[in-house]
Amino acid sequence: GRNFEYFAEDPVLSGEMAAAFIRGVQSEGVGTSLKHFAVNNQEFERMFISAELDERSLREAYLPAFRIAVEKANPWTVMCAYNKVNGIYASEHAYLLHQILKEEWGYKGFVVSDWGAVNDRVEGIRAGMHLEMPSSGGYHDEKIVAAVRSGGLDEARLNEVVEDLLAVILLADASRKEGLSVDFGQH
Repeated sequence: GRNFEYFAEDPVLSGEMAAAFIRGVQSEGVGTSLKHFAVNNQEFERMFISAELDERSLREAYLPAFRIAVEKANPWTVMCAYNKVNGIYASEHAYLLHQILKEEWGYKGFVVSDWGAVNDRVEGIRAGMHLEMPSSGGYHDEKIVAAVRSGGLDEARLNEVVEDLLAVILLADASRKEGLSVDFGQH
């Protein structure tokens, strides 16, 4: 698995520790990204594997840490995983990204893909993903334009995506600390 990246095996402890970390970092005006959402539980073929599980396992073992972190700390971004969950890529999973993350948990930030994790950006946008990390060389951008022109992707959904992205950009600007500088020569 990817346990080397976890705070703990206990999902409640992981969630509480993640929430505390997120609050601490974001209190200094720096955004965080909670990852890998969700059910990213192994390295072997993680970009292609489908994690098959029932609702109870999802709710009791895999989601509590994320839920606690989102509800108690509201990270600026959530990064979706490479893997499939019950046959649907995490970056295209409306049940996870929209119904659970946004509707049930009230998540206000934006969902970002991992690098190279997007298979169908149009489906990802429909499902609740906002930002694709670079990897398609513009191919997915062209598909978005074509989908909007053909009526396959509602322009109103793109407006929602832009509004959510701008909200985080404005939050970052409002959170900026005055008088901070970096000694680039030293670092």
